[in-house]
Amino acid sequence: MTTWILKKIGITQGQIKPPSLLAQLNKDNFLLLLILFSLLFLYQVDIELLDLIISTLSDAYLGVSIFIAATLSVFYFLDRYLKADLTRVLNQPGLFQVPAAAFLGALPGCGGAIIVVTQFVNGQMSFGALVAVLIATMGDAAFLLLSQQPETALQVYGISLLAGILFGYLINTLHGPDYMKSDYDSVETEDYEIPRLPSNLTHFFIFMLIPGTLLGLAEAFQFDTNAWFGALAVIEPVKWIGFTGALLCIAIWISQPLDSWSARFAVKSEIKYLKETVVAETSFVSVWVILGFLCYELLVYFTALDLQAQFSSLGGSVILFAILLGFVPGCGPQIVLTTLYLNGVVPLAAQVANAISNDGDALFPAIALAPKAALSATLYSAVPAFMIGYGMYFWK
Repeated sequence: MTTWILKKIGITQGQIKPPSLLAQLNKDNFLLLLILFSLLFLYQVDIELLDLIISTLSDAYLGVSIFIAATLSVFYFLDRYLKADLTRVLNQPGLFQVPAAAFLGALPGCGGAIIVVTQFVNGQMSFGALVAVLIATMGDAAFLLLSQQPETALQVYGISLLAGILFGYLINTLHGPDYMKSDYDSVETEDYEIPRLPSNLTHFFIFMLIPGTLLGLAEAFQFDTNAWFGALAVIEPVKWIGFTGALLCIAIWISQPLDSWSARFAVKSEIKYLKETVVAETSFVSVWVILGFLCYELLVYFTALDLQAQFSSLGGSVILFAILLGFVPGCGPQIVLTTLYLNGVVPLAAQVANAISNDGDALFPAIALAPKAALSATLYSAVPAFMIGYGMYFWK
């Protein structure tokens, strides 16, 4: 699909010259050294701030990253063997198309939603199904909410899924199943080879998942995991293990050329290397989670603001803020808002409104391939977000 997009804007794949391996390594080493140098500088200037950053990165890895890796492993393992069946179900016209699309959108991450977008572009799915999947998807923010508050996540999923199905059917009833369908060129993904990850980083990442998963689960059940290390407990080894895992996620993220992440979104269901896919996408989502955690912690550290009081002063406008933030393509802003919810800054109604209005990374290929349909579907998703968000807000 990436090749198809580039052809549409007059660029052939041969015109894109990837950086040499040496240049890529130099760039990676420079960025990693810059991060480490910055941490060393903080050690000399403000050790309290340094400890805050290290603890935040550790919490992000042990509390979220390991869960993302486990969920993605299951999802892609099933997708590899059920993909053909899913595609056949999606391509069949009838009443089951809309709920099937909504279900794929409700899956954690953006992979299911991107499959539906691709099928719509190929003229196989209705516009109502496209609206349904964009309403139901919560994107990568779902991983964060699932790992921290699974019961709330299931509640948000249920509301978004039901809203997607109902509004998907409503759109098809109002406009008909062929509304906004166009004769797009076929989407080709087979000829695009996504750059592979450095094997040493992949192996180290998988190695770190073993203690990371054990410690992360134990931390979730409130065990004193540092006590497991006996006399070493005084140096808080669990924090440093989590910090190392977080730095590894950052290293993997910066090791990939920028355009390869776009390609991963575009051909996510076609990736051949299951192990590398899980590692790459876990790292990508983890970086956004780390950024969201840091934004919150650093804002509180430097300003001492009572963010809950500040957002409470907005009153009902906080719901509109969450809906408008959902219009921003990608998952980064949505992860930040979920972080605010988990810290008690914004109400559940704002979290639900954002989950319904945001389209995650699926909006990128939709805008590139069918911009008019993407814009219309996004605006339609604001309707249930507004109704349900404000309904929950005032019905406390």
